[in-house]
This record gives sequence, C-alpha cells and structure tokens, in this order.
Amino acid sequence: MKKIKLMMGFMVMFALLLMSCSQEDQSSTKDDSNTQSVDLKFGTLLNDLANRAMSVNKNHFAQVPDCSDAVPAVASIEFSYGGNDYDIDVDILSDGTTYFTDYTEELKIAVPNNDQVIVTLTGFRVYDGDPDDGGNLIWLAPIESTPGEFDGYIDNPLPFDFVVRDGTKPYIDVEVLCFDRRMVNEYGYPFFDLVPGKLYPLCFFANYCTESGRHYVGNYSVALYYDNGMERIPLYNSAQTPTTGITGGEYFADPLCLVVPESPFEDSTRDYLFYVVTPLDWTGSYGDINNVPLPEVGLSWDDVDGYLNDDGESVDYIHLFIGCGDVPGGGDDCIADDDNDGICDDVDDCVNGVGAGCDTTNDCPPTADDTNGDCISDVTQCELFPQLCEEEGNENCETAFAQGDTRFSAIYDGNGNGRWGWIAQGEGTYTIYAAAGNQYKTDMPVGTATVSIVGDNVQVKIDEASGYNFTELHIDLFSDIPSYNEVKAPGQYSYNEGEVIGDQGTFVYANPAGDNSFYIVIHAVSCDE
Repeated sequence: MKKIKLMMGFMVMFALLLMSCSQEDQSSTKDDSNTQSVDLKFGTLLNDLANRAMSVNKNHFAQVPDCSDAVPAVASIEFSYGGNDYDIDVDILSDGTTYFTDYTEELKIAVPNNDQVIVTLTGFRVYDGDPDDGGNLIWLAPIESTPGEFDGYIDNPLPFDFVVRDGTKPYIDVEVLCFDRRMVNEYGYPFFDLVPGKLYPLCFFANYCTESGRHYVGNYSVALYYDNGMERIPLYNSAQTPTTGITGGEYFADPLCLVVPESPFEDSTRDYLFYVVTPLDWTGSYGDINNVPLPEVGLSWDDVDGYLNDDGESVDYIHLFIGCGDVPGGGDDCIADDDNDGICDDVDDCVNGVGAGCDTTNDCPPTADDTNGDCISDVTQCELFPQLCEEEGNENCETAFAQGDTRFSAIYDGNGNGRWGWIAQGEGTYTIYAAAGNQYKTDMPVGTATVSIVGDNVQVKIDEASGYNFTELHIDLFSDIPSYNEVKAPGQYSYNEGEVIGDQGTFVYANPAGDNSFYIVIHAVSCDE
C-alpha cells in the first residue's frame, strides 16, 4: 500500500482503448433516421508513473504528488463537438481490477449515418464522491500548455481530439495523475478552477532605495497564498516576478498583476490572502542587494476592495518600498509627515486625528509616538518596524519571542516558513530571544518568562536581561495547540500589556485549559537601553 501511495500517479486511463468495429442496429437514432447516438465509455488501469518519470529524468513536478487512498466515484468531464461545449458528471464503476464509467444519456454523441465526428476533450477530473456535495478531487488529467511539458509522465495530455464513428462503441483513454493541492497550477488548470469565488486583479509595484536614499525602480518576487480557514493554498506554483527591461536608456518594471479570488469569509476584515516579497538583484541598475524575504503581509477583502473600482478592476496597486526607510510611503521620501508618526502624509490614513483610518474607540493601547490617536495603524507599524516606537533612551529595537517546544513553522502548511515564533506548553521558565527570524537563531537572549499556575489562573513573570528594555508585550493563551491561523499578528493577541517596567512585569490571566495542558505564546519588542 505504501508503494502505491508513493506512486506519482494513479493513472486513470480513459479511453481510446478500442474503436470497436461491431455495427450497431441502424435503428438507434437520436433525432431522425439519418443520425445515430453513439455511446462513449471509459476504462481504467494503474500505472507506476513515478518510475516511469524517473526513467526519462523528468522533473516537472517540484515533488511527488500525494495520492489519496479514496476510491474514485465520479468523473467530471468537459468536452466539445459540433460547435457546442459540454460539462457532465458521471458515476464510476469497477469490476474489481479496473474502473469504468457508468452508462449515461449525457455521453451519447450524435453521429450522422456512415459518417464520423471529432470530439475534443478539454477537462477531466475524478472525485471520491459527488463534487457538488463535498466530494474530494483525487485524480486530474493535466493540461499541457507547453509541448513536451508532461513527457515521461503521460503520453497524451489534454486537450486532445478523438474520432467517433457511427456504429461503434468507443472507449476514450485519458491519463490522470494523483491530485495534490500544493501543486495545483502544475497540472495546467488555473487555480481559480479549484478555488471558488469571483476573480479580481491585484497589482504590485516596487521602489528600491539605497542607503544614501536614492530611489530605483525595484525588482522583486511575490509568493501569494489563499487561506480558506482550513488550509493555505499557494495560488501560483512559484513566486511571480514583474516584467523588467530597459528602454531609452532607462530601466523599467511593469506592475505585477496577479489574479485573486474573493474572500471565503463573511467578515470582510479577516485576512485571507498572504504575500511574501523577496527583493531581487538587478544587474546594470542597482546591482546585487540583500535577498532576504520581507515580513509576510495579510490582506482582507476590505484591503483588496480598496484597490478596485466599481467594476472590480484594479485602479491602484500595492506600492512596495524596499529599503526606503522601512515604512509605508518610503520614509526617507516623505514630502510631509505632519503628525510625526513615521507614516508619510501621502499614504497616512489618519493625520493629526483626522481621516478614515483614525481609531477613536481606544480598542488597542497607544504607542509612545502615538500623537494622532490612530493606534491600530501605529501598533501595526511598531510590530513590523520596532524602530518607529523607540522612546528616548531606547535603540536597536527587535521583535522577540519566548522559546517553546513548537515553532510556528511546524504548524504552517504553506510554502516557505511563514512568520517566526514559538509556542510553549504549561509551566516553566522560557528564554526570550530577539531577532531569531525564520532561522530560529538563539544568539540574542533578552530576558525570561516564568509561567506558573496560581489557582485558576496562569501567571507570567517577565524579567528583562541586563541592558534590554521591553517596550511592548503581547501574550496569547490556548486550551489546545493552536493552528497557524489562530496565532495572529502580535497586536491581535488576547493580552497586550504595553511597556514592561521593573516589578510591574508580572501578569495574571484566566487558564483556558484549567490545568497544566494550556499553550502560551509570548511576544515582546526588545530594545537596547
């Protein structure tokens, strides 16, 4: 069974096994005596595609797709002939060794007597149940956009034509690979065929700034993920890059526009898209640069909708500023920053307490430099760029987490590493490390967190290491090991304690588990005193 699971594909062979020459009764007509209805059927068999691919040194897939143990039950078939398109679902049967499709009137092909028609097969998917009632996609016939792309895996990728003659019972052979959602686009189907919802454009453009503050058109890649609340799905099988070039002696980069689905959530403020930008070198322009990926950014439907016009077309793009003061608007490129919050007026949605983005409900603690009441925006900036929140006497601020046994990356299902951090379980004394990043380095201990149970509560005592000062503290507690989606950005944790000073660094919270099985995440912003 393991060998079957490792096989790159159950390969369902639909068709063209035989073009039977047995003549049908000429009375089997569809509409009149000059037309026959010829039945299509499908047969199946198992092939070892993993070994077959290796024999030709083919490496189309980034990894061997996972195969499901589920039994095929329904085939969704897309085909066309006579100028019309058809999309049908048909049950799959088995004789114990092979699978084949059940009889259905919808697979009758009208063929003139003593003649033939050409049918084009454009899509083929196999489910373990009714696809309209929770059935899972388990096998998929790949669509080839580049000639030879699937050599070594299959002989006849979609789309392809086959001939149906009157008086025959044809079987059509379609080779199907195991479906693995992580590689959705590698099968040739647009991702949105498998992710429900209307589609919208989302565009990016970047500036790159040198240390001296000079701006260049930036080169970069974007990895984009869709989160439906149960799993993360990479919307593209590789990071996407803009079209770059040189014209008239000037380097240029076109905006990078990607297609994204609408949000699956009723809450329009809930993040469902996540992107990670990686700065890229540009020979001849600004040359070689640091290629460390920037922090992951989440987008809600409200965010996406803000870039669209009334017709759902993109009228604005996400403007990335790489190395430009590390703040929205470019920092060093500010024409004006009237409220001195580190956000340039041209992109600040709350200037001196005026604007749509101003928060007047005090639902999050203000930061030291919060002069405009816009605590939501400022807290977000402090999390991403702690240097914005440095108070007098503090410098070199870094994000920090208490080290537990479970890394965020261990509960992250997407490509790459996602956010970095740790989850601890139960009582103990945990070292707090700053600037560990996705490499989970432990070379900068900045304090400890002593976690203990006191009655029905969990007590957390924070001790800063000599020479360090915590300007922010965020704590979240869980009754069970949290999912990646539950480990939100620190500013959205259940408890936001603000600055930790001396003997005021002890905090008490309700125990969500009632015993020592609780889980805890502790985040801080640590600065040099």
